[in-house]
Amino acid sequence: MNSYLLNRTLGSISPHDFHVAQTSRLIHLLEPAPGIRFSSRNEVESRSAVDVNLNADAHPAHRAGVNVLAMDHYEGRYMVSGGADPSIHLWDLETRGAELHHTHRSIASVTKSSHADAHTHAITSVSIYPFDPVPSTILTTSRDGTLKLSALEPAAITPVHTFSLDCTPYAHSLSSHTASPLLIAVGTSEKPVRLLDLRSGLSTHGLPGHSASVLSVAWAPHQPHLLASASTDNRVIIFDIRRGGHNSAIATLDMDDAIGLVPPRCAPASYQSRPAFSPHGRAHNGAVTGVRWTSTGSHLVTAGQDARIRVWDASTGANTLVHFGPRVRNAVTSHLAERAPLVLPKGVTAPGQETLLWPNYNEHDERGEIFMFELREGTFIKQLKVPGLITARPQRGRSTALTAARINNLAWRGNGAAGEGIEMFSAHGDGTIRTWVSRDEPDEDEAEAEDRKRKRDVLDEIYKGFT
Repeated sequence: MNSYLLNRTLGSISPHDFHVAQTSRLIHLLEPAPGIRFSSRNEVESRSAVDVNLNADAHPAHRAGVNVLAMDHYEGRYMVSGGADPSIHLWDLETRGAELHHTHRSIASVTKSSHADAHTHAITSVSIYPFDPVPSTILTTSRDGTLKLSALEPAAITPVHTFSLDCTPYAHSLSSHTASPLLIAVGTSEKPVRLLDLRSGLSTHGLPGHSASVLSVAWAPHQPHLLASASTDNRVIIFDIRRGGHNSAIATLDMDDAIGLVPPRCAPASYQSRPAFSPHGRAHNGAVTGVRWTSTGSHLVTAGQDARIRVWDASTGANTLVHFGPRVRNAVTSHLAERAPLVLPKGVTAPGQETLLWPNYNEHDERGEIFMFELREGTFIKQLKVPGLITARPQRGRSTALTAARINNLAWRGNGAAGEGIEMFSAHGDGTIRTWVSRDEPDEDEAEAEDRKRKRDVLDEIYKGFT
């Protein structure tokens, strides 16, 4: 970094290159920050940092598991969380500053006991309306079969409109493109992708193509009319919403195709390119739980219950054959939910060096681990572990859904700690939201705890040797 500072002073590198070098370095320095907590308890008590650290778990962010997180698109100051309680909380992340011992308090919330029109079952997805500089509206789906628009008011979240879906919604997406048609795409327990019109407040139509539940949907960042969907039928379909009926499904991803669509003028005379849309194309050997675009729209990233993450060339549909190694887990479960990787946005890393974060999912053996990979090559960068976990194995056949080791969702903040560094937030099954920050030197208390853990591990190895 000193060489970058010198070259920046001499003017031999651009401000953008210097920024990318610095943010790339900060990404690699992400570490857990157990002193930063989130509490839904409204009353503020004056207690020491140690007391806050010890007792924050008694009043976690949600009374049941935290299912989903969403960050505002402008300043990244506000975050919304949705839980299995089912409650929704709004957090002001700027209240912390740069200290590493702090308890965030929710500044607004809604529960089924506080408002008659609130969700009555677990929250399955949440987003913030992307076209307001200051967040004013949030969109949420729930296992109660509805999608709700809620207004953010001082100290309150007020539901203002409800779309009744008559099925279970798993995920929704609203395009943040400037030419967005203001249609909400919803993946549900039904086969078609549902489209809801914000202008009229009505459900417009469905996009047929899948043969089973749709778990994940994502609008293309560069083309407001293109939508990708992932389903339990092992397929990923690209839709063009300008078309109608079955004609709207314009392409499928096929894991066996490493070449993709080849224009006739570029193909040898003997080569016949596969059709863009095929009902037989499979993206994974298992349910596809998540689909995401890279921020430029050049690639798609999918996650499947075959314990694979795949990267696709969006222009040709080719499987780029990136392999992320045997570490990846995405267990088969009867509890359907969207599970998608977090792809870091444009400008954080150099072009072609995007970073991907994946919280491992294993129904009966959660380990509280997040893996960081380089997206284009699948290179392993580092492993992040939730600190302080009890490593005792659960009873055979019992789920670990309500433990801190279950990581349900990740959210990213590129200007964390009042503009200093990088922050990431994780939603956990025990109702907590945990913070990961970039810093050069570990906190003294954490370093001491890590040293104690190292010594305990040595003692455990000695005992194992005796037995």
